[in-house]
Amino acid sequence: MMTILKMMLRAIIRKTCLLVSCFLPSASLRKRVRETGDAWVIRLFRSQIESFVSEYPRVYSEEQSLERLIQGGKSIARFGDGEFKLIIGERHKSFQDVNEALNRRMLEVLRSSHPNVLVAIHPVNDFDNLGRIWQKFIIRIGREVLGLLDTDRIYDSTGLFHRLPTGSRAEFTQRVQLIKSLWAGRKVVIVVGKGSRFHFEHELFDNVESVDYVYGPSKNAFSEYERIMAEIRSYDKSSYLFLLVLGPTATVMAHELGCEGYQAIDFGQMPGKYIKAKELLFSSESE
Repeated sequence: MMTILKMMLRAIIRKTCLLVSCFLPSASLRKRVRETGDAWVIRLFRSQIESFVSEYPRVYSEEQSLERLIQGGKSIARFGDGEFKLIIGERHKSFQDVNEALNRRMLEVLRSSHPNVLVAIHPVNDFDNLGRIWQKFIIRIGREVLGLLDTDRIYDSTGLFHRLPTGSRAEFTQRVQLIKSLWAGRKVVIVVGKGSRFHFEHELFDNVESVDYVYGPSKNAFSEYERIMAEIRSYDKSSYLFLLVLGPTATVMAHELGCEGYQAIDFGQMPGKYIKAKELLFSSESE
């Protein structure tokens, strides 16, 4: 009963903030109202969020996950908030609609224990370091997500490419060099949506032997899954590393390819994260 009342209050707060925002003249004021509303809701649900944190499975650190990936020559399939939203039945941003077949495949991957494939989820350690996006995510569908996970399992981290350290230049450089060692001297195939926001960053790939591309659609890539997989399989599995940038579809592809003996990395928008982290690091050093 208390949870129902809290959800009703959450809806009232959200609608009130949206209504008030309509009458505010500037984007900064509208943003402030939304953030204030979010803060009220998060305080209201703090006990539920902390309960989620306490029940959440253990996750290897980014460094541990990278070492496991590099040393084992494995593939990795990653589950972020978008993948979980789809499985629960929520639309994921704008590039993949809810698809029952895709959801079934993602659930198979999430439950897989194949020795050649690492399964990664978002690290959740404490309330304060969650970030507002994940705090709101937990309020909405946290219980459903916990029901999908094995609390006795240690998962790998989704942030092994994206959560780059910005505390010092040395730490940042060390992490980037560790990531680049994955493809050092190797032939790389980047599997990406044609016209997507993926940016090829030369600094990251200046140590590869070659780079080829396989293109899928920028939206609803799962609709061309078999065609894309056939093109990937035309490459020699022993000679190429495959970096998959196709949203939730990449999660399923990485698992299937890993089971077949390819090394396939559910890569995401790592170059963009690299550029932002580098800019943040350099700007903090200049202050």
